[in-house]
Amino acid sequence: MVEYARKWLWLMGALLVLSPVLGGCLTRVGATPDRLSYNLPAAFTIERGSALLDTGIVYEASGEDGVYLLIDGQRALKRRGDSIQWQGSPVSGTEMDLDLRILWYTDEQMHLVGRASIIVLDVNPQTGVMDTTSELSFTGPVAYGIPHGGYLPGTTLTYEGETEQGAELGGLYNEYPYRQIGDSIIWEGRLRDGVYMRVELRTVQFGDNALRVAGIATLWFDS
Repeated sequence: MVEYARKWLWLMGALLVLSPVLGGCLTRVGATPDRLSYNLPAAFTIERGSALLDTGIVYEASGEDGVYLLIDGQRALKRRGDSIQWQGSPVSGTEMDLDLRILWYTDEQMHLVGRASIIVLDVNPQTGVMDTTSELSFTGPVAYGIPHGGYLPGTTLTYEGETEQGAELGGLYNEYPYRQIGDSIIWEGRLRDGVYMRVELRTVQFGDNALRVAGIATLWFDS
């Protein structure tokens, strides 16, 4: 119990430190954005003879000098720390830019880490339980400022303003709508066909004009 309390206090302290820099993330009042952008950590493991997603980048073999890849049909020798980049669309209505580095490899596997810049177009959030079995997923920190009457980006939730009970949320469908500073906000559902999201947030600050939250978002792509 003591360890849990320490972790909770550490999280609250981090969120309060972040709160002054979140004011520039306000969404449009009365509308949920139909174009969302994310910059999330990425990690992949590629088996020998397999490709990285649908990129055409294949882990061919390892050797004394490094690993041999096939990139668009051309052989490339790469070593630990070398870059691998790709731009494309994993599912319809999305854009992805992968900026990766080779972390380590064996004769059977190659491990990559880096960042994924993701754009989701024509967003139409729908609440629901997700199928999270897709191998293509990304998780990372997010922070938002939501004006009074605005939507939490990518969700059906709105900020209805400050009340005596706390910050009031809309779009919860008969769930308790009030949150105090440090309270959790969880939403999951579909952003558009083939793209799903779960956000686990904490209330950082709220007032008459805006609600500020920070936490973790996970995106799944059902290809």
